[in-house]
Amino acid sequence: MRFASSSSSSRFITTTTTRRRRPNGMIYDVRKATIERDRRRRRRRRRLFASSSSSSSSGAATTRDDDDDDDFDDDVMRENDIEVNVDAALANLARERRAQTLFQRFMEEEDNNEENLKDLFHGACLIAMHRNPDLDVDEMKRRVRELADEVEKELPANREERFPLRTIKKISTLLFNKEVHPETAFRGNLDDYYAIENSCVDAVLETKRGIPITLSLVYMEIAKMVGIDMIGVNLPGHFMIRPCNVPDCEILIDCFHDGDVLFVEDAEEMLSKLYKLDTAKGEKVTIDRSFLEDKDLKPKTFYTRMLTNLKSIYFNKSDYRNALAMCEYQKMCAPDPSIKAFNARDAGMCHFLLENYSDAMLDLTEYLDSEYSNNSSAEDRARILDLREQARLRLAL
Repeated sequence: MRFASSSSSSRFITTTTTRRRRPNGMIYDVRKATIERDRRRRRRRRRLFASSSSSSSSGAATTRDDDDDDDFDDDVMRENDIEVNVDAALANLARERRAQTLFQRFMEEEDNNEENLKDLFHGACLIAMHRNPDLDVDEMKRRVRELADEVEKELPANREERFPLRTIKKISTLLFNKEVHPETAFRGNLDDYYAIENSCVDAVLETKRGIPITLSLVYMEIAKMVGIDMIGVNLPGHFMIRPCNVPDCEILIDCFHDGDVLFVEDAEEMLSKLYKLDTAKGEKVTIDRSFLEDKDLKPKTFYTRMLTNLKSIYFNKSDYRNALAMCEYQKMCAPDPSIKAFNARDAGMCHFLLENYSDAMLDLTEYLDSEYSNNSSAEDRARILDLREQARLRLAL
C-alpha cells in the first residue's frame, strides 16, 4: 500500500500491512444518485399536484368577472416576469463563469510568470469565487497582510536576524493560541468538517474555521509575508506544510490541530493511528524522507486537492451543478494526464445527472478512450460503459 506523500506524485508513503488500497475508479455511485434525484422529482410533482388541486377547488367555489383588458394585463405581467427571471439567470451565470475565466487566465500565465507560481492564495481566491462571485481578491490579501503585520511586530526588524523556528512559533501563536489571541485564533472545524465554507478561503478568514488545506494556505501566506517560504505536504487523508530552503529543519506543521510542530516520526505515528494500524504487530506508516528534498510548490497539485474536496462534497450533497463547476476548474489545472482523465469521468457523471446527455457522452468517452480507464476495475469500467449507453439511449428518445 503506498500513497503520494508530498506535492510531488513521485514521492510515496508505505505501510507494512497488506491492507487493500482504495481504487482510483468510481468515487461516486451514480445509480444511487439517479434514484435519489428521481425520488425528489416525484415528491415535487406530488406537491405541485396537491397545490394545483387545492387551487382548482377554491377557484370553483368563487366567481370572478374579469374583462378582456384585465386578462391582457395579466399576460403582459407574466411575460415581463419571465423576461426579468431570464435576465437575472443570465446575469448570475455570467458572474459565475467570470471566476472560471479568471482562473483559466491565471493558470495559463503561470508558466510564464514566476510570481503566479508562488501565489497559491490568489488562485485559491479565484476558486472560492464560485461560491461568492463578488469576492475581492485584494481585500482577502489585505486581511492576511494584517495578520502578518501582527507577527512582524514580535520579530526583529532585520530579517537576517530572524530564526526560522522562532518565526514559525510566532505565527502559530497568532493563528491558533486562543488565550493569547482570542480575536484571531483559527481552528479546525471538527464539528462540520464537510461544510463548503471550510474549503473557501474567504469564508475561512471570516469564520476562523477550516480544514487542513485552507488553514495551511493562510499559514503559508503569512509565513511568506514575514520571510519564510513553506511548501505543502500532500499526506493521505491529511495535509500539512513544512519550511523549505531552511537547512536542517525537518519538521511538519499540522494547521488543523492548532499548528502543532511535528517531526517526521510524529507524522508517521499520527497516520498509523488514522489508518487504525496495529503497531503492536509491527504495522506502521513509513514516510520516505526524500520528500524533504522537494523545494517546489506545485500549484496544480495543490489546487487539484482543494477542488477534489469541493467536488466530493457537492456530489454527496446532490449539488451536481456545482460539482460540475469544480470539474471545469480542474480541467484548467490537472497536474498530469491521469487526473485529467478521471476528471472527465466525474464531469460525465455530473452531466448525466443534470440530463446533459450529449455532454455526458463526450466526457465519458474521453475517459473510456484514455489508457487510465483500463487501470480501473472491470466493474468500474462496466458501470461507466453502461452510463454512456444510457446517455445515448436517452438522446435517441
